[in-house]
Amino acid sequence: MTTLLLATFLGCLPTAAGPCDDYCNYMCACHAGDGFDCDQCRTEYASADPALQDQCEISLREQIDADESAAVDCDGIGSPTDTAAGR
Repeated sequence: MTTLLLATFLGCLPTAAGPCDDYCNYMCACHAGDGFDCDQCRTEYASADPALQDQCEISLREQIDADESAAVDCDGIGSPTDTAAGR
């Protein structure tokens, strides 16, 4: 019985990274040298609700587009987030 309850509980925990995780990962990998605060980003978006996750997805897409327009070389960092960013 305990095993069943534990399995049920663990099944309810989120396992996949969401758009806010993707946004923070992208910004930390590509813009940490620009003064971007990775720890603050991860803290701020740690428990993001669905509306904030949607905003993170939009912000990520806008940042990738801005980086591409400005010819910022992120060494393919945008490609892992393409699915989350709607590409």
